[in-house]
Amino acid sequence: MCYSTSKSFVSLLCAAVLSSGSISASLLYQDSVTADDRLESSKSGHSSAPQCSIDWSQPPQMDELVKCPNSSMFQVWRTKARVTGPRGWMNDPMAVFETRNGTYHIGYQCNPSSNVWSNISQCSASTSDFVHFNDYHSWKNPVTIAPSQLYDIRGVFDGTVIKNGWDGNPTIIYTSVFTGPISARSNPPEIEGVETQSLAYTEDDGSSWTKLNFGADGNPVIYKWPEQHLSGFRDPFVFESEELYQFYANQSIVHRIPGGHNSPKPRGKKYLLLSGGIRTESDPVHGGPRLFLYQQTKEHDLRDWTYLGPMISYTAERNQTSEWRGANGINFECGAITKIDEHGLANQKDATHSTTQLNVITVGTEGGRGQKNYWPIWKAVSWDFSAPDGNVKANADFSGVIDWGTAYAFHMFQSKGRQLIVGWIYEDDPSNVLTAQRGAQGAFTLFRELFVKVVRNIHPAELASQASAPSWAMRPELDGSHSLVTVGQRILPEITSAFRKKSSIFQFPSRTVSPGSNLNSSEGELASNVIPLDKKPSDRYYAITARLDFYAKGIPSDGDEFIDRMSMPRAGFRLLASKNEWTDIFYDPSEEYLVVDRSHSSVISSYGNSTERAKFRLWSILDPVTRETRIESLNLTIIVDNSVLEVHANERAIISTRVYPWYKNSTGIAYLAQGRPTIVEEIHPARSPPFSAHKNRINFPEQVDFQPLSVRFSGVEVWDGLVNAWPNRPRDTSLPGVYSHNITSTLYGLWPDS
Repeated sequence: MCYSTSKSFVSLLCAAVLSSGSISASLLYQDSVTADDRLESSKSGHSSAPQCSIDWSQPPQMDELVKCPNSSMFQVWRTKARVTGPRGWMNDPMAVFETRNGTYHIGYQCNPSSNVWSNISQCSASTSDFVHFNDYHSWKNPVTIAPSQLYDIRGVFDGTVIKNGWDGNPTIIYTSVFTGPISARSNPPEIEGVETQSLAYTEDDGSSWTKLNFGADGNPVIYKWPEQHLSGFRDPFVFESEELYQFYANQSIVHRIPGGHNSPKPRGKKYLLLSGGIRTESDPVHGGPRLFLYQQTKEHDLRDWTYLGPMISYTAERNQTSEWRGANGINFECGAITKIDEHGLANQKDATHSTTQLNVITVGTEGGRGQKNYWPIWKAVSWDFSAPDGNVKANADFSGVIDWGTAYAFHMFQSKGRQLIVGWIYEDDPSNVLTAQRGAQGAFTLFRELFVKVVRNIHPAELASQASAPSWAMRPELDGSHSLVTVGQRILPEITSAFRKKSSIFQFPSRTVSPGSNLNSSEGELASNVIPLDKKPSDRYYAITARLDFYAKGIPSDGDEFIDRMSMPRAGFRLLASKNEWTDIFYDPSEEYLVVDRSHSSVISSYGNSTERAKFRLWSILDPVTRETRIESLNLTIIVDNSVLEVHANERAIISTRVYPWYKNSTGIAYLAQGRPTIVEEIHPARSPPFSAHKNRINFPEQVDFQPLSVRFSGVEVWDGLVNAWPNRPRDTSLPGVYSHNITSTLYGLWPDS
């Protein structure tokens, strides 16, 4: 396959392949000038990036901006308080594990020498607190696993680490990608052998990795497809489950191995999920996403895995069928599984089956979200041990969305008895108009903990409010009350503690805000009240914490007034605001949506500005002692990390998204209250009836002066500054000039990347 081209770079590569059977990692990033050469002029952190003459006080001139040199806007929208690559492309988190010295290896897919997806490798960073990070090797080249063999020439895709793996060393099982079509929609379709699973181990806590030799007793360790006509076959996730192990050890049950009667009965304690699906063109009736389940065939041997069948199967779902969860799409990615309870990670050997325990599967879904295409979702599942083939299946009891914004590819790992999760926030420059000028793409979400969120003493009237496929379950308690059970997420407390400690803290007195009376006569206009805070942050790196209480029309009398949510205003904050740009974050009780309105976030027309919405309910709570009813407060944590916004509400709804303000003075913060229900854009499913369709008896706190149609803001703080997550990186880690080199298209040139 090498002789057909005369390109010198490819000739050099082919020579390396033919002589040694492998490819030097350094060749994958070779260009006319090496990275070290380009960085020579940026020693001690001095910027080497060409600058562009820009008047930030004037409207952007796109025809001039696109002519600016590469990386000339490197700092303009760059984050500082989270994991992000030093430059170039980054996407999925991978291979997070605790090393022998107690620090954590944080892997992520990357190509530091390209601004777009190509030649995917693993880059690595270390952390001891999930707040501060250091690049492995150097910020100049943090690559730790690169494509170097024929079976992974196209890329090193997602993987998880078995801590005591090959010869007792931490061992990653990752998706090794050979050239060929690779997409759920690729034409021609993907074929067997393009995506395989391979092993590499580390003897130095992740600084370097040794791949197993190529061959029958080495890599790839999983080559053969489990089914025909796959839409994907990637992202291995290894786990242990006492329930599954006991089930498969039960000799009285006939477990049919899909490989046939001659297949050895698996004995290992480790299980593996592979994400993918069956192409709908090949199977229009049953085609759709799958999680394929494997068991370790022999204890202590990571090279041999036995396919047990699909753990979870769906027909294709290209549109939402419920507002409360995302669609399953046509293909699964990044599948993972855990067991959690109210305290976090549950004990796998706990046989008490606590009523607060949930088996939770997380997946990324492709092909069910319009232009965005991707949903990151979770599913609370129960095991079905009665399938005719004697293999376990997972049935989803209820499901929800991990993040309703521009975050995807969440990676699950454990840390000191906690179940943690982190995802990738992609850019919103759909046509890559200013990607070269930014010089980098991608960032992580903040690290979060998964746990079972329980909301107790739900008002009985709520039980009559039926929702289509809700993201929760109602559980009766022994005292006759009802509790809501769902999956919760919270930013790690060590992160929020560090943010607050390192920031300048502005505290604001409680105040009640009404929408005002400036209702425009035009259809759809709202009565709005925007009240600037008397202090604003010094830059675009800060956090806001606040509690909001929503009041409807009418004055309650001894708690007997009946009030419905249709009359409640929507309210929140206006951020990154100036005369010409702003971003509104608010909750709308009437429609039960948490909203990030980006329609005015940037005057740069090439950036995405669609509104992000999370379906989210504030519940009515019945006090078991006083028998008074109150509506949940809205507890907001908003992280502004330059172009990244993370909005967290009540540990149940999260929106992570991108905004790209142009004007330097777009930094203002204001209270926001608007006085008529918002009109939510049409989505495919019929909406479940708003809870506000019936009225609820509400008791308001006695110490608050009630104002009808208002919102009470309390506990408002602004943490100005956050932290520098990369203290040992220079401020400017960019590379000027053209440095994208797609080895796949250069070498093979036969198929597109998707």
